[in-house]
Amino acid sequence: MDSTVLLHLLCRWRDRNEHGDVALQAIHVNHQLQSHASDWQRHCQRVCQQWDVPLIVEAVDIDLHQSSPEQAARDARYRSFNKHVSEAGTGAVLMLAHHRDDQVETLLQRLARGSGPLGLGAMLPVTERLNMSVFRPLLEQDREQLANYAAEQKLVWVEDPSNQNDQIERNYIRRQILPAWRKIKPQLNQTIARSARLNQEASALLDQLAALDMGPPRADQGLAIGQLTGLALPRQKNLLRYWLVRVGALAPSETLLLRVIREVLPAADDGSPMVEWGALSIRRFRQHLYLAPSHLESDSLPELGRFGSVAALDGLASSLGVLRVDPPFDGAGASQHGAPDGQLETGFSLRRLQAAPLQLSLRTGGERVKPAGQLTKPLKHWFQALTVAPWLRPYWPILYCGDQVAGLPGLLVCDGFEPESEQDRVVVTWHWRIPVPVID
Repeated sequence: MDSTVLLHLLCRWRDRNEHGDVALQAIHVNHQLQSHASDWQRHCQRVCQQWDVPLIVEAVDIDLHQSSPEQAARDARYRSFNKHVSEAGTGAVLMLAHHRDDQVETLLQRLARGSGPLGLGAMLPVTERLNMSVFRPLLEQDREQLANYAAEQKLVWVEDPSNQNDQIERNYIRRQILPAWRKIKPQLNQTIARSARLNQEASALLDQLAALDMGPPRADQGLAIGQLTGLALPRQKNLLRYWLVRVGALAPSETLLLRVIREVLPAADDGSPMVEWGALSIRRFRQHLYLAPSHLESDSLPELGRFGSVAALDGLASSLGVLRVDPPFDGAGASQHGAPDGQLETGFSLRRLQAAPLQLSLRTGGERVKPAGQLTKPLKHWFQALTVAPWLRPYWPILYCGDQVAGLPGLLVCDGFEPESEQDRVVVTWHWRIPVPVID
């Protein structure tokens, strides 16, 4: 009902718009979880055809083993939204039909989970999610108001039978708790929504404090240990929470924050402590904290036979990164791709790389290398000397020329493989697809 009301209002706005054309699209995500899912899809198609609204329909597969069905469906839905909003181009926004009853239910759910001000702020009228702008224009309207509008306009909609299942927490709050509560407190929606708004204000102030405590953000998304150690415990937790959300994580629990403070912060400088958090981990390296995947997995880098041009390396990729190759210079006298932040621009001898078959491999242990102008030492030593984070070391590609190590793209060039002239120079770099620590 609420989504139907929102679309109807937007159609009226579109038809009355006096400031130019409005491009309006509807998205229906078929979760394929209900026996009537195909009927619901056909209903959406009929409504959109009647109202002259282009409709995007996407069927999604829900992995019910990773989380609750509701969370899995929500995640799949937002991925679909993000894809289509991105394809719509600059200026496109996603409008959702959440209303004040939804806001009340969300706040109560989060209160029962022990959330702080960030969680108890519930939903914002305008926010960013997955790099798209999300608007909730009905957030200050009660469901009863939307139902009255739907009846006046003789709108037709579909009710999801799962909304009658009181085993689902939100449904229990909606159907069992709130109706009885509203009988003795008619203004319940307004007062609880006001609490959400006040928590949003408190959360914004805490973010401002955390921004002052953190200082300018680092290019490598790390957080200096020194920014935390001088703070009282509540400010430590506040800063950690703020930093994690900024680098793309969901808001962490208090338990996780305390583990970081008690296990990671006091660790020895030569240790590599880690707190795992689902698919992510918080790691310490050289007096900084970093957010990284818990378990890195790299599909095999392809082996290369003899090629007439080393340019064939360009674009070779694994799930963790991609190789880039530049000829000596482009027309402006500069590298075309450039080196990633924090990496060297490693120039190899084109003549030497063309002298034998090339192969890319990952570290197996025991490799010894001799960088140009240096002594032969274990690769482990050079990783340490070049401040490569321990969790990246097994996945940095090693370039072999014949049976010799030519170097590690973006990190070092071995003795005998350095270019003899600018005309002999070819730049090979490794671009990570995950954050990489850069040590000042």
